[in-house]
Amino acid sequence: MLQVKKFYGDCRDKGVPVTEGLRVSTFLVDQGTIGDWTLEGLPTDELSIQNGIMVTRSQKWPLMIDPQSQGLGWIKSREGKNSLKITNLLEKRFRNVLEDAMAFGNPLMIENVIEDIDPVLDPVFNKEIQRKGRSLIIQLSDKECEYSEAFSLFLCSKLANPHFTPELFAQLTVINFTVTMGGLEQQLLGRVLQKERAELEEQKLKLTEEVNANQKMLKQVRGRLARAVSFRPPLLLFLFLFLPFPRSLHLPLSLWSPFPSLLLSRSLTY
Repeated sequence: MLQVKKFYGDCRDKGVPVTEGLRVSTFLVDQGTIGDWTLEGLPTDELSIQNGIMVTRSQKWPLMIDPQSQGLGWIKSREGKNSLKITNLLEKRFRNVLEDAMAFGNPLMIENVIEDIDPVLDPVFNKEIQRKGRSLIIQLSDKECEYSEAFSLFLCSKLANPHFTPELFAQLTVINFTVTMGGLEQQLLGRVLQKERAELEEQKLKLTEEVNANQKMLKQVRGRLARAVSFRPPLLLFLFLFLPFPRSLHLPLSLWSPFPSLLLSRSLTY
């Protein structure tokens, strides 16, 4: 709203050139990454993409307001391969799970967060990391706990309208994962297809994976093309581009549309 109503309108009124229909998310994440998030279960609506950017790019640990468990399911799918640990503040072994995750660098998900959070977690929220010799430690109450830089923390609350303290907002990145109408439609369509026509849902997943792989290859090849024309002679340029990609000649013609003009302009310098 701020971008469309205020910033864009003010630029137009003052005659400042501005892109119509600008989406800030396109500057922060590429289509390949969005495709990976989609395969992991994150809806493709704009709000969900922005939430995904905040979860992955924020310097603070994310606290997700997630009544429908949409973000929780995405994190479980995304971090499952990294030995995600799941716990809650009422679990008896919570302290042990937290210490093990920090020591071994495992991602940790704290579920069912309520409005009042134990202050013992403040050093973790504030990332009060200290170096002791070659090791990193965090002081939890009266105990020094080992800390790995690979550690990541996620918090999830199922409260629809929580009232967190201002101090908690300063410590964490609070993200509203409440499902939108677009995300709800996508989830319901997926559930109906999975129930009525499971083969169509499976075909959709395969097509999504294929499109995502093609987008990544497109970005990789265009990146090689841009780097190559800056320092390679034309005769070596072809070998540099095509040898690492034996199937590149079968890619869509639109992929190579910049190639002739770039090659010609580079040839004129020799």
